[in-house]
Amino acid sequence: MGITTSFRILVVEDNDLLRTSIHELLIRNKYLATSVESATAALELLGGQRFDLVISDYKMAGMNGIELLRKIKQAWPGTNVIIITAYGTIPKGVEAIKLGAFDYLTKPFSNEELISQISALEDQRNDVAVRQNLESKIRQMPEFDAIVGRSEKIIETMAIISKIAKGDATVLIYGESGTGKELVAKSIHALSNRNRYPFVDINCGAIPENLQESELFGHKKGAFTDAHFNKVGLMEMANGGSVFLDEIAETSQSTQVKLLRFLQEKEIRRVGDNHVRKVNVRMIVATNKNLATEVEKGNFREDLYYRLNVIPIRVPPLRERKKDIPILVEHFIKKSSGIQNNKVKRLSRRTCSMLLNYHWPGNVRELENVIYRAMALAESTEITPDLLPEEIRSGGTRSRRNASAPKLVEIESEAILKTLKRMNGHRKRTAMELGISKTTLWRKLKEIPESQKVRFGLE
Repeated sequence: MGITTSFRILVVEDNDLLRTSIHELLIRNKYLATSVESATAALELLGGQRFDLVISDYKMAGMNGIELLRKIKQAWPGTNVIIITAYGTIPKGVEAIKLGAFDYLTKPFSNEELISQISALEDQRNDVAVRQNLESKIRQMPEFDAIVGRSEKIIETMAIISKIAKGDATVLIYGESGTGKELVAKSIHALSNRNRYPFVDINCGAIPENLQESELFGHKKGAFTDAHFNKVGLMEMANGGSVFLDEIAETSQSTQVKLLRFLQEKEIRRVGDNHVRKVNVRMIVATNKNLATEVEKGNFREDLYYRLNVIPIRVPPLRERKKDIPILVEHFIKKSSGIQNNKVKRLSRRTCSMLLNYHWPGNVRELENVIYRAMALAESTEITPDLLPEEIRSGGTRSRRNASAPKLVEIESEAILKTLKRMNGHRKRTAMELGISKTTLWRKLKEIPESQKVRFGLE
């Protein structure tokens, strides 16, 4: 049964029996259905009415289904299309998907197959609507201004931030270097009830081991050589607000003991002092390492790990959100232009393609540096390929030769694309072959980078 009775479907079929059969099936399933016998009649209706879906036969007198699809996508890109093909014209169904059709059906097909495809489309549209509504709400929050991007993964990250920001639970932010973990921490603080109090940022990797305790918790005059005065620690300075401990895995074992005690008791004792001070802060920590692995190696305390891993937030690497690259570049150009009065306004098309095909081991920070370097060298209003580093122009092949083994998500993506190509682009058969639902397949295909799809001829 249809998810909504307001879903409008136009059936285009010159076979009277099949057209009537499909029309009656849609009406029984509570869809708003209209039927016509030619592509010309369909275009006339589309010009005056809104339809969510057009179901069209491929082989018809006059204009065929592929030609109709082209015109629909040109004039009404928001209208979805399902093409019906005969067994011998399956390649036309694959061509239809490449031209923007939602899917295709091969004759003979069952009523269940058709309704299943329509339901999958409704699920997709509902998912998109929910995501767009979420993105709109999030983008209205000024606290997220520093986090640039509109990809699904970055919006999901911001949604988690908005949900957990008001609480006081400890947050563990993990992700590769250069992904923007500090920006996530600042957004959590900005959205929290502590935003009137300090946000203290501490890079644990930049503090020598013998000074970590003093920097974090302070010391008393005379506690050690060079302790010439009483020092207030960074934890105490953040009282009422939030403390962000970046590179938490770089803390010494003795510092980890002190942090554990602080999380349990919410109090500190300066080095060399017997006086205990209550401190009220929210702890936000970040790491580019796998803390669970560090625990197994004996480099990180297991009890502290579980104390920190209350609310984990993963910041996606740039290679998983490549749709954000043009938006990030535009942001960096505007940011730099305001400082340097630079004349650069845009990327050339070829430059944009190179940036999208590169794997970005240094993530957003690397992209930012690449853009600033190009702007410094540019002599026109465009960033051209000659202004990019050689490894980006070459597609990063040199770097990839020394890359580590592929990650599980990359292996999964390759398996999906190989199966989809073997099934000639037929999504339902691909889902059945992989043992997943069609909706799951659609979601996973959305997450696969376009450059990877191009390699398999599935762009």
